[in-house]
Amino acid sequence: MHEYNPKKIESKWQQEWKKSGIYQAEDSSRKPKYYALIEFPYPSGDGLHVGHPRPYIGLDVISRKRRMEGYNVLYPIGWDAFGLPTENYAIKTGKNPRQVTKENTNTFRRQIQSLGISFDWSREINTTDPKYYKWTQWIFLKFLEKGLAYKAKVAINWCPSCKIGLANEEVLTHSTSSGQAAVCERCGTPVEQKEKEQWMLAITKYADKLLSGLDEVDYPERVKVQQRNWIGKSEGALIKFDDVEVFTTRPDTIFGATFVVVAGKEDKFTGRYVTNPATNEEIPIWEAEYVYGDYGTGAIMAVPAHDERDYEFAKKHDLPIRHVIIPKLTDPSNPHQEGKETIFRNAVIVIVRNPKTNEILTLKWKKLPWTTFVMGGIEEGETPEEAAIREIKEETGYKNVKIIKLLGGPVHNEFFATHKDENRIAHTQGVLAELIDEERDEVSEEEKYKYELVWIPDSEIAPEELKHTEAGELLNRINLDSAYTGEGILINSDGFDGLESEEAREKITEKFGKKVIKYKLRDWIFSRQRYWGEPIPVVHCDECGIVPIPEKDLPVTLPEVENYQPTDTGESPLVNITDWVNTTCPKCGGEAKRETDVMPNWAGSSWYFLRYTDPENDQALADKKKLEYWIPVDWYNGGMEHTVLHLLYSRFWNKFLYDIGVVPVDEPYKKRTSHGLILAEGGEKMSKSKGNVINPDSIVERFGADTLRLYEMFMGPFEQAIEWNDSSLAGPRRFLERVWRLRGRTSNADSRGPTSGSEVLIHSTIKKVSEDIEALGFNTAVSTLMIFANDLEKREKISKEEYETLLKLLAPFAPHIMEELWRELGHLDSIHKEKWPEYDETKLVSENVTIVVQVNGKVRGSLTAPRDVEESAAVKNALDLPEIKKWLGDKNVEKSIYVPRKLVNIVVS
Repeated sequence: MHEYNPKKIESKWQQEWKKSGIYQAEDSSRKPKYYALIEFPYPSGDGLHVGHPRPYIGLDVISRKRRMEGYNVLYPIGWDAFGLPTENYAIKTGKNPRQVTKENTNTFRRQIQSLGISFDWSREINTTDPKYYKWTQWIFLKFLEKGLAYKAKVAINWCPSCKIGLANEEVLTHSTSSGQAAVCERCGTPVEQKEKEQWMLAITKYADKLLSGLDEVDYPERVKVQQRNWIGKSEGALIKFDDVEVFTTRPDTIFGATFVVVAGKEDKFTGRYVTNPATNEEIPIWEAEYVYGDYGTGAIMAVPAHDERDYEFAKKHDLPIRHVIIPKLTDPSNPHQEGKETIFRNAVIVIVRNPKTNEILTLKWKKLPWTTFVMGGIEEGETPEEAAIREIKEETGYKNVKIIKLLGGPVHNEFFATHKDENRIAHTQGVLAELIDEERDEVSEEEKYKYELVWIPDSEIAPEELKHTEAGELLNRINLDSAYTGEGILINSDGFDGLESEEAREKITEKFGKKVIKYKLRDWIFSRQRYWGEPIPVVHCDECGIVPIPEKDLPVTLPEVENYQPTDTGESPLVNITDWVNTTCPKCGGEAKRETDVMPNWAGSSWYFLRYTDPENDQALADKKKLEYWIPVDWYNGGMEHTVLHLLYSRFWNKFLYDIGVVPVDEPYKKRTSHGLILAEGGEKMSKSKGNVINPDSIVERFGADTLRLYEMFMGPFEQAIEWNDSSLAGPRRFLERVWRLRGRTSNADSRGPTSGSEVLIHSTIKKVSEDIEALGFNTAVSTLMIFANDLEKREKISKEEYETLLKLLAPFAPHIMEELWRELGHLDSIHKEKWPEYDETKLVSENVTIVVQVNGKVRGSLTAPRDVEESAAVKNALDLPEIKKWLGDKNVEKSIYVPRKLVNIVVS
């Protein structure tokens, strides 16, 4: 058999697949449909590097498996081609961005096709094609018609050098001598904030729908959490502190508000005071950077005892800290007992430390199984510190102690006091004290009778061994100086003391404010002041205002220009194309000017998955029947970095189109997964500027596309970042060569089936590979196939069924070589049309078992026998083993013990 040569077979099969249209999806079929989708690439001038194909190959494995499972698969490809990099390149070189885009997409297309990805190229789309962006503009007009597109003056990222507004993703953060600085991605100049009139999309009106939709989809939990956090729904209250209205999610803490903070660029006291409506105290107004002007009302009531940022600010500026919420604890081993009196008291628990020995004082009770700290009630008129010193003297006799600090606020605890035969509700204040010296007075006989003093190294104090339910909380507070931000019981809150947080929020909101819902999500800034983007299809008329372009006149195409430089005023370069800008108003026929802002590159990528269903339609975004057939996408894979904004934006567009009756479902993607990056050797991100980019063309030339595909799936877990290693390519290549050579061992085995032992391996391999592919465990699937091939290699002859099973399971990973080997076996049709192998549960368990053989209880050998072997046969076979005979010698066999399918023990004397 001739040697494996990928150069001879890969281009041949790529041409054959293209000619036959094997990967083209049908818009109607008796087969069930399956829509697999990758994030379409941005075609940069550098072409692909080896990290780009990882998701394409991963979803290709899924798509090829689905076809073999009998699905009508749509796996499309296109180009997200508008955007700043191409415009930057055009400015730098003077080349037309249309020509740049064409050259880049040609390069990407050639490289992707060389890898044998089973994309349906008949549905290729490009966001810069007027036939495509006509419908992007149409969707914008629908947003405008429904009141979801509007103009507003907002703060944007402004580069004073490039004279251009930048999206957040076009701003980089660099470390400088004075801290972190936001700089322009294009030129590195520090970015400023500048107010400018922008087009906005009211995504906030869909906030609740975007949240509730997450309950319906199969996304990784971390993705759902990221989206929920970005939307940031907060239920709270608006409360007025005189003329300053604040938004708070914790109205239950209002009695602890000791100052108000408004958004500012630095910490600064304003000199003003307002009245806390709950306490009637005059409290100061401060400015601080940690309060955001665009969240809530841009002002907060600061409660330093119960908010970490407020706490840090109060500590820094020596502002009052008042505890009004305390943790609620109950003692599960001593709950309240019915019929017993309930006593409330304020109490202290004192953690006494000896600084010389680093030990903590405990009391070991003599008549009860308790170990406690010093503790006791706070008498009327006492401070917690005074109560602590008194209890230390009474219970321990230590005369000279100093109070180090109070351990945060009190803790609410409910328990049954066995020694007092009563229920207790205690508000316990933790106190940390230290011995000044070890001088002691005698304690009372009563105290001596109760307990003895035991000093324990502080490193050995175990909260669970102490009687106090509060012990863990108080011990943590010794080293942790922070706010208590949890739920609990209200104290120091006149008229609301004793209420739990949830109930208090309702009642305090009702008395002092009004209930509202706020979101961190902001409306989407949708316009860009540049050339290379979709024109926004409106005109500005002095008589009629903003007027939409009639649908019949779409698309509004970009004019041909020679200069792509931004203007000195920061307007789009389009403002200088007067022949294009000056037009007539579609409404009144008078003079008008076109909108010169263009859409962001997010626009075309927010709906591209819909266009794949009907890419040539010039009468509608897509045919309704085709949308109903294909949508939603069954499996969508993309980058980790796009699981928030892109996913949120495209879900928003789809939900809007669903609401106006254009698409059949409101959630566009059933399942979403993400892949990790492929890093350069050394663990750095691949970058042209770093000179560490690896071009897949060179890998295909040296090793073949199938080796590259197999390596990218085998190199590590699909969802994790993995470092590229050129030397590791040899392993997958050798494996494919071994599979190639196995063909020679099937020549005279056409009629032979697998043995019973090999059947177990076949069916367990099918099961493992199938399940691993579905779980994105491509690396372990390949490893399992390598084990299967290793087993086949050990035999002189292998059955055709075994070899064909190996080829079918490998076909999604290495499609070219498997197609070639399949045809050499005499098959006339493609392996990729074959049925995916299925495993038989009954054949996953071997018909043979390994039985351990012992002599006098010690393992001396083993034997293989049928699962249903009878005891007499098992014992006879064990006695016949050479390694057992040597241990028997001339000894007498007294008896044998048989554990079915596991053990034979020969007892000799």
